[in-house]
Amino acid sequence: MKILLTGSSKGIGYRIAQDLIKEGHQIVLHYNSNKLPLDKLKAKSSSDLFIVKADLSSEDEVKNLVEETIKKIGLPDSVINNAGIAESADITLDFNNWSSMFDKTIDVNLKAPSLIFKEIIKYKRSNKIKSRLRFINIASRAAFRGEQQDYISYACSKGGIISLTKTMSRSFGESDNVVAISIAPGFVRTEMAQSFIDKHGEDSVKQGITLDRLTEPKDISPIVSLIVSGKMDHSTGSTIDVNGGSFLR
Repeated sequence: MKILLTGSSKGIGYRIAQDLIKEGHQIVLHYNSNKLPLDKLKAKSSSDLFIVKADLSSEDEVKNLVEETIKKIGLPDSVINNAGIAESADITLDFNNWSSMFDKTIDVNLKAPSLIFKEIIKYKRSNKIKSRLRFINIASRAAFRGEQQDYISYACSKGGIISLTKTMSRSFGESDNVVAISIAPGFVRTEMAQSFIDKHGEDSVKQGITLDRLTEPKDISPIVSLIVSGKMDHSTGSTIDVNGGSFLR
């Protein structure tokens, strides 16, 4: 399978990358600022791996990411929109700073996946490619239950990802042979999450979990592999919760 994976240099994305490499896929590994882990993966791997840098808050760089992906592997069979940011923005911040942080979160977490989808569909149509195209969008529990006061933009962006997934499936499934599925983790023990843990405490993030530990990237990656395999195609449009029982809907 040919795969584009965004945000692959750490956290959830890095574990997904490790597992997909073991499965022998041809992968474009996207990163923004931390290339070293991907260089190490590539050095140890016999799979076809291509590493591409892009700042997903930049429209031009998102467009270039798609162009580079197509140059290197052609039309992907699966696109995994994993990259995301979660920056604390207290409601008492001045208007301009709060607005700027809100916009950046939406740009990376929601606008970039939408632009990637748009450009890939455009290429698929213009080249009359009929093969199935799968989108796996990493959302969040926050899309359904909301989030802390200082993470309004994060919750909004992930709610948008859920709607994007449903629209991909509903409006492009029949016409373009698209399957789209969201995965909504709860709190996951990653580098990105550590600042939240430092601020709010470990007990806060464990609240409500019915199992004996926080969710980890290794709990999410097998689901991605299953979707990539095509065995979950008839779940298109749905969202899979991975939150240790902390939010049941």
